[in-house]
Amino acid sequence: MWTLDVTVHCLLAAALLLASCFQSVMATEDDVTPRISFPYNAKERSAKRFSVDGVFNYTSLLLSQEDDMLYVGAREALFALSLSDISKTKLQKNLTWGTPAGKREECSFKGKNLETDCFNYIKILLRLNSTHLYVCGTYAFSPICAYINTSTFTLERDDVGEVVMEDGRSRCPFNPEYKSTAIIVDGELYTGTVSNFQGNEPVIYKSLGQGTALKTENSLKWLQDPVFVGSAYIEESQPIGNPVGDDDKIYFFFSEAGKEFDFFDNTIVSRIARVCKGDKGGERVLQKKWTTFLKAQLLCSLPDDGFPFNIIQDMFVLKPMGDSWESTVFYGVFTSQWYKGASGSSAVCAFTMAQVERAFSGRYREVNRETQQWYTYNHPVPEPRPGACVTNHARQMGIQSSLHMPDKVLNFVKDHFLMDSVIRSAPLLLKRSVRYTQIAVHKIQGMERAYDVLFIGTDDGKLHKAINANDKMHIIEELVLFPEPQPVQHIELDPQRGLLFVSSYSGLVEVPVANCSNYLSCGECVLSRDPYCAWTGRLCRDVRMAPPDSHWQQDVEEADTSAICNKTFPSARSARPASSRGSHCQLVTIPANTFRVLPCKLRSNLAQRRWRYSDSASQFLYATPEGNLVVVAQVDRMETYECWSEEEGFRQLLANYCVRAEPRQESTTLIGHSRTPHFEQEETIILPGESRSEQVHTKTYWNELIVVCALLAFSLVVFSLFVIYRNRDHMKSMLKQGECPNMQQKKPRIVGKPAESLPLNGNTIPVSTSDHKGYQTLNDNYICSTPTHESSPDNSKSFSESSDRRPLNLKESHVEYSPTCPRPRVRLGSEIKDSIV
Repeated sequence: MWTLDVTVHCLLAAALLLASCFQSVMATEDDVTPRISFPYNAKERSAKRFSVDGVFNYTSLLLSQEDDMLYVGAREALFALSLSDISKTKLQKNLTWGTPAGKREECSFKGKNLETDCFNYIKILLRLNSTHLYVCGTYAFSPICAYINTSTFTLERDDVGEVVMEDGRSRCPFNPEYKSTAIIVDGELYTGTVSNFQGNEPVIYKSLGQGTALKTENSLKWLQDPVFVGSAYIEESQPIGNPVGDDDKIYFFFSEAGKEFDFFDNTIVSRIARVCKGDKGGERVLQKKWTTFLKAQLLCSLPDDGFPFNIIQDMFVLKPMGDSWESTVFYGVFTSQWYKGASGSSAVCAFTMAQVERAFSGRYREVNRETQQWYTYNHPVPEPRPGACVTNHARQMGIQSSLHMPDKVLNFVKDHFLMDSVIRSAPLLLKRSVRYTQIAVHKIQGMERAYDVLFIGTDDGKLHKAINANDKMHIIEELVLFPEPQPVQHIELDPQRGLLFVSSYSGLVEVPVANCSNYLSCGECVLSRDPYCAWTGRLCRDVRMAPPDSHWQQDVEEADTSAICNKTFPSARSARPASSRGSHCQLVTIPANTFRVLPCKLRSNLAQRRWRYSDSASQFLYATPEGNLVVVAQVDRMETYECWSEEEGFRQLLANYCVRAEPRQESTTLIGHSRTPHFEQEETIILPGESRSEQVHTKTYWNELIVVCALLAFSLVVFSLFVIYRNRDHMKSMLKQGECPNMQQKKPRIVGKPAESLPLNGNTIPVSTSDHKGYQTLNDNYICSTPTHESSPDNSKSFSESSDRRPLNLKESHVEYSPTCPRPRVRLGSEIKDSIV
């Protein structure tokens, strides 16, 4: 008994612990709701669009400040768009780079889809120098690269007139579905992609330029089926003359199979890898291979239970102005290969450069080649530090480049390329049932301090604009960018002009980062928490337009309207009837005892709608699920209905209606009575969406209701008759079963009656009542017994038949028949059987 009590107490404690954990998880995973949602092509959110009929997959974008152009790479086509207006056809240039028919046939012969795979998808579009662009395409699973002259926007040709093309292997993927990354630094191309047709040889490759081409070592499994999402160039050698004397670095971001987690199958991890710009490979060890390749794990997980968002989707590197590269912040979008709460959840995490430097300066991991188990390496490491760039410390040791590195250092880095430290971060933004695909971050200087504004694209073609204030994330607005749901494939930010360029499968959209004109009152401007916007005293304006000595106000952290605005300050939008102030209201005149729907659209998804009206009007109204109000006009009475918006203590009048019954005058005509509305001298304001007419009637639906009810009754009658007709046979059998006794009931055999009613001499005898009673004692699953009343010539018949051909030993047969149980019974001597007929 004592053991049972202990067990019960333990189970209760465990249940309470799980409940508390669940509550904490749910509290952590509070979904962030966008404050404002704009539908596609909304007038309140201006946007410019670009697309060409027959052209798809606008996957590559290059923003060129040198010539104020936006270069776009699509399927078998490239475009040069003016940054002044991407939608103007006169300012556009285009270039077709198609795939020859022979290449397409060869692609189809290799088993690829001729309609989708065997085209030239532009995957790399970078500026090489001031006069040329470098472009690579899949070219029907035969990747190839070329040069574009920016002045003429044509492919560069040789003296013979042929297009100058280079092999694109290890630079561009074969498959257009594969993700890859590329960056050009000082004329050298750094790529992260796959190098073969099958796509199972990943590589980080350096080419072009005058130096030696370098790549990762496939035999050492430095990369495990990676999916590259981005790359970045960090000038860590700055400022010039610093005491460390470090080299610039190129960072790669990708997800891959985590072989160090042997207790999970197919565990995916996110990585950050780096190589040094001055790496030249080894002299004897790691020839033409990276000598500075190191990678570490990026972990974006919940702080309470450690639930991981382990698959990186995109990374944006926010670089500070000037030489202070130590303030670089890495903003990443992550999803999880596991589901928690809702499928398709996403998280945004941020990592600092200090975290990255700490991880790459920490301990290494090594793998046991026999057991394939990974362990922390706790032994001394050779000098100079393996995987590090050539610094002033290495130069003092006589090492001027990677070619001079000792063999023991290079042999060590061959097997110790994975760092032991994990770069961790808790989500800044967690969104359930949304899959983020791309991210861009803009640092904007507000009225008080600078803010990092996040622009995040989703897999269904939406854009979220978000801000982190007081360690809490706020989605300022949500935009639907495309007419059909489709993933956002690329986001390019122009910080100088304050523009975003978002591409997808079907086209390109240009969106301004600021939308301050949408906030029509002081409360809306402050509650938006938009760092781009401030209240001037009369309008909500862009802070980048503020004079140096301005007194514009904003409160991004607290959104305290009481310090800036009057709490009951009504909407300043005079163009809407809902903005009427004081006792002025929008007059709505309708016939008596008829209803009208009063609309009230909230201007914020975070606000609460409150209707105010008199007590006498509360009996004649109904609130719809959408928040509108259905009211009924009363004779000789005018009612006022006010719709208020409440958000974080700020109240705003959205709509004010005065509803009255229409005065009626009865006039007799030859046909009957007609009712003519009488309007007083005051003006009636037309509701939004209605057209002005001389006479407005609200239609009643009594006649329609009667017709519908009659049709419903008629339909029910017809349906009932149809059901009865369909089941007539079943009903007949039920009636017959009511007449016949239950076939499972057995009448007790009468004691003393002989079991054989036929004399031994075989002569027939008349059928008597006792014969029927003996017949009733037989039980058959298919026959119901005859009733126990006396048989008569009308209801019971007996006949005998003989045949000259029957055997002599066959007894004489009798057939019995009863109308209540119509199946005949045949007596063959002492045996009674069913008739086959």
